[in-house]
Parts: sequence; structure tokens; C-alpha cells
Amino acid sequence: MRRFFLTATLALAALAGFSCVALAENGGLPGFAGSATCKECHKKKYDQWKLTPHARMLIDAEKNPDAILANDFNDDVPFGPRDIAYTVGSHWTQKYLTRIDGVLYVLPKFWNIPKNAWEKYSVFNWRAKPYNIACDGCHTVGFDPQNESFLEPGIGCESCHGPGKAHVESEGDISKIVNPLKLDEDRALMVCMQCHTDGTDTTYKKYPFPVNYVPGEDLNNYLSEFFMPKPKSNRWYWGTMDFMERRRMFYFFASKFYSTARACEVCGFDRADTTTKEVERYMSRSEMCGTCHTKLYKNYVAHSFHTPEKAQCVDCHTPEIVEERGTYSIHDHKFDFSTNKVECYQCHDKTDDGDRAVSSIGADGAAVWKEKPKDHDFHFSPLYPPKEMTPKEACLSCHKEKDSAWVDKYVPSKIGFKFKN
Repeated sequence: MRRFFLTATLALAALAGFSCVALAENGGLPGFAGSATCKECHKKKYDQWKLTPHARMLIDAEKNPDAILANDFNDDVPFGPRDIAYTVGSHWTQKYLTRIDGVLYVLPKFWNIPKNAWEKYSVFNWRAKPYNIACDGCHTVGFDPQNESFLEPGIGCESCHGPGKAHVESEGDISKIVNPLKLDEDRALMVCMQCHTDGTDTTYKKYPFPVNYVPGEDLNNYLSEFFMPKPKSNRWYWGTMDFMERRRMFYFFASKFYSTARACEVCGFDRADTTTKEVERYMSRSEMCGTCHTKLYKNYVAHSFHTPEKAQCVDCHTPEIVEERGTYSIHDHKFDFSTNKVECYQCHDKTDDGDRAVSSIGADGAAVWKEKPKDHDFHFSPLYPPKEMTPKEACLSCHKEKDSAWVDKYVPSKIGFKFKN
């Protein structure tokens, strides 16, 4: 039955005039080395990256069948595990790709991970958007628009650092690789914006991602203007269609990091969190951790010896800190977006004394801003950890009246691991 579904659909597509051109998946643009090559010199970063949703965005299910989280392939599901070429996603929902004449397509049902059940997806038009055209540019490394192939599935090292083959062949010449920390603020944000804002490529005018963009370059040269709501809607968009507007879009998407509803604003996919009856709300950090670490979260007090109100997961499991910017490392799977500080002028018009955020405008044109509302930090308060802490330092950061001897005496016997000195 399952194979009949795919065969019949393919026949209908042919009658409808779809072209089925064989495309190679593993090819990609020249100049890329692949994340596995980066591991040879950057093992710590590589091991952290492997834990992130970025690394697990697109997984070859034929090589890694355990990546398929769905566990109920019943007669109502028109495909089976053998039809799945790649898995898409690993946290909230998991979609499945099949290969027809070398072209990848999202199959018409996806697995709701929190609900542990199937849900429908594009039942009647699942072949309308080939994955190679609609998604590959952001979910793979080294996408080649000439043959719509890619070098590596997933969001790898070179997605943010640019092609690394020359860097490898030069035995680590830092001038031959992009370090986002060395870019100015706008260019550094563009590295994230290439996938976390929308638009159409300016070269072929058919891909919803910036074809041939290399981190460090000006994203505006590769990605077109984007769909906009009406000007000043929700006080986020002003209809200016400039880079400032794109930055507002990026910050808005980042504000959804802890949302129970939104997964990808660019694609419009929901997380489909069925653990709450609320339409949308913002989770605590511990709840966010609990969406993956379910067993630990259900036994929170037994695991941490604290209530969620007393200490959150990140109070003990402090992520790596990027010293140059004092924010979480994007390589760590516990990274946190709440440290984005958005200045008033990035959303409000400092030249308009009628703007609700402007108190007054001086003769020199300088704006005096009103006091920022307390609930204005993207629905959750920022974290300001002093540095990356060892487990011992994490304990003493709250139990300030204690010393190292107290930690060594009591804590290890309860939590079952040795501290790093």
C-alpha cells in the first residue's frame, strides 16, 4: 500500500507535467571541506556542535536509521522507514524526505514528537515544493544552484564560517576562514540572518535563501526584499524595507525561541507542543531543557535537589561563554538568545516625538527615550553569567557561605560525578 501511494503519486505528477530530473545530493560547491574535517583540529567545538539542533536538522536516514523518531508505521501511514531518505528536525516535529528521480520531497505526514503521534502535512501538494529548491540552501552545507546538490546534510561548521578547504590546506591560516567574532555587528548578524530572515535570492530569483552568500559578505547583495505586514504593525515593522527592517525581523524570530507554538517563522512550521492548552506562551529555561531531557525534568527535585523556583537548569549547567562578547557560545546546545539587547531606535522612530517610546527630541535631533518597560526583554529576562563555570563553581555561585570543602564533602555523593579542578 505504501509503495503504491508513492508510485501512483509519481505517475500523476508525470501526467501533470512535472519534470523529474535526476539530481545528485552529494556534490556541492567547490571549496568546502565538511564538518568532519574541522573536527581534526577543533574537536571540542565539533563535539558541542553535534549536540545542537543545527547539526541534527537534516540526517541521512539510510546511513543513520536510528534518526527516525517515528515508531508507529501503521496502515494509515502511506510510507515506511525504507521510503525515508532523510529526517528533518529532531526536537518538536520531524518531517521525512523521500527521493523520487533524484529529487527530494517532504512526505505527507510528519511525526509530532511531544505528542508521539502522526499529523498530516501537505497531503495534496506535497510534491509542489521540491526540498532541493525550497530548503536545501539553509539545511545543508555547500549548496550548488547549478545542479541543486550539496556537500553535507545539516547546518555545519562552514554554514557560519564559510568555505574551509583553503583554510585546511594552508594548515590553519586564519585569514582563509571567516570568524564571525571578527566581523562588525551587522555583518555578524547577517551570518544568522541568511537563514533566520526571509526573502528570495537575487541571482536566480527562485530560491528562498541567499544563493552563493559567504559569511562576512553583505547579505543585501544576495537576498531580496521580504514580505512585509502593513507598516508599523505590532510596532515591529515600519515598511522601510531596509536592513534595519530585516534586523527587526531577526530579533522578532529570536524572541520566539522559548515559544511553545513557533518553530520556524521563515517556513511557518509550528512546534505543535501539545503539553499545554494555551495557544502560545513562553517557557522557562528549565521547561525548554525538559523538552529534550524529559526524564530529568519529570524528576526535577530528585535530580537537582532544588525546586524549579529555587534553581533552574542553567544555574548548574552553565553554557560556554564567548569572552569577547559575554554571551553564550552558539556551538553549545544550551545557547540562549535572551542576551540580545535591542536598542530602542531599532524598533522605534527616534525622529518622531509622537512615538510612544520617545520622551522628547532635542534641538540637535537627539532623542530622549522613556523608561523601558520591565517586560520588554523578549518575554523573558536575560541571563548574565559571569563566565563558563565548573560544577563546583556553579554550586558556590549560590551557596556563597560555603567553601570548596563543603562541595567536595556533600555534593558529589548525591549527584554522582567528580568535579573538574
